[in-house]
Amino acid sequence: MKAGIWLIDALRRTRILARYSELSAFAEHPELTEKTRTQNLTSLLQVLHKHNKFYAPLMQRFTDKEISAYPWIVLGNLPVTDKHFINKHFNSLLSPLRHRPVQQKKTGGSTGEPFYYYVDKEHLSWFWAHIYFFWNRFGGYQPGDPFVTIAGNSLRSAGRGFSEKIYHKLQNNYFVKGDLIGTSVELRASKLEKAVLLYGYPSSIRNMLVVKPELPSMFKNLKAIFTTSEQLTPQTREIIESAFGLPVYDMYGANDGGILTCECSEHNGYHINTLTCHAENIKNEHGMCEILLTNLSSHSFPFVRYRVGDLGVIDNEPCRCGLNWPRVTELKGRTRDLIRLPDGGAVHGSFFNALFFKHREITGYKIEQQSDYSLDIYIHLAENQNFNDTAGVIRETLERSVKVPEIRVSPLPELNATNAKFKLIESHVS
Repeated sequence: MKAGIWLIDALRRTRILARYSELSAFAEHPELTEKTRTQNLTSLLQVLHKHNKFYAPLMQRFTDKEISAYPWIVLGNLPVTDKHFINKHFNSLLSPLRHRPVQQKKTGGSTGEPFYYYVDKEHLSWFWAHIYFFWNRFGGYQPGDPFVTIAGNSLRSAGRGFSEKIYHKLQNNYFVKGDLIGTSVELRASKLEKAVLLYGYPSSIRNMLVVKPELPSMFKNLKAIFTTSEQLTPQTREIIESAFGLPVYDMYGANDGGILTCECSEHNGYHINTLTCHAENIKNEHGMCEILLTNLSSHSFPFVRYRVGDLGVIDNEPCRCGLNWPRVTELKGRTRDLIRLPDGGAVHGSFFNALFFKHREITGYKIEQQSDYSLDIYIHLAENQNFNDTAGVIRETLERSVKVPEIRVSPLPELNATNAKFKLIESHVS
């Protein structure tokens, strides 16, 4: 089925397999990686300097020679951007280049505010090449191997020119809709038996285990599980790993910022696709480390020092797994995953993760903050557990630490995800 990926490349005008074959060399030669990423940044800045309608005027004070000699200094002098900034300057940021075909994308649908943008096909080539690279390095996957995806809408994009069904067939991907999962869901055993890899939303995989507890036994050749698109809680990781008897490797990515990362066998952070994305930190208004992204492979519609809205620390220390690419550590999800305090402070969702993980009877949770700062805590318990006892302990613990007007603890009826990606925390404080 590797021929199917070649056909995808031909139809989409991408070079996924060619870029994938290059990544192994970079992984074994850190000095080559650093040299190439600096070259990639220099190329991006030179394009912006000469051709981009927005950045060219800003960069007039730099010469070509200065850009080539000091690309990282030049980058640091460019403004920080975000979705609002990009929407405001959309027409000038979009500066198509004849030799760089682009594709329109959309993100942010789960927040109710869809965000439209463009990326170069070169970006798409590297993005999927890195996915295959991480799957291969940590899960033994070879491009073209059969795999199963259990997920919702954000992993269902098929690109232009051919249907989703054909796209998944060419990938050798058996796609199972994971947005609304019920007992009536039908699974094709022949597809599961052949799959070497399982990929999808953590909540969707977990929900499938609830309605189909026999799911792990239906896989005969499964090597690893990769999760993406949602925050992977410690509870969910433990449930999935225990059910399958295999490790879970969580992936974090943002197409709009160009970042694609994956956990390694050490599980001490997320290795960054450093060749094609530069990640840096900035302290936000709450004193938290927020990630800035520069997409090094999308020239026609640049994302430069872009606030994607995620919290995490960029760590450049070598990793014991042998892949010496920078990592995102202390990844805490979106900046919107915050509980706001009346005094102007905030509590991030990772606080609740740590709290609930100490209570082994809690198998899931959801938090909703009302506009008056009060909290509704919904918890799901394992069978035969006393809800009132656990709810009382949780309420007392939170009241000592989280200073809001009122905290209410109620049962979470079910763990099933909605049509949107399942959101652990929703704050309605403006």
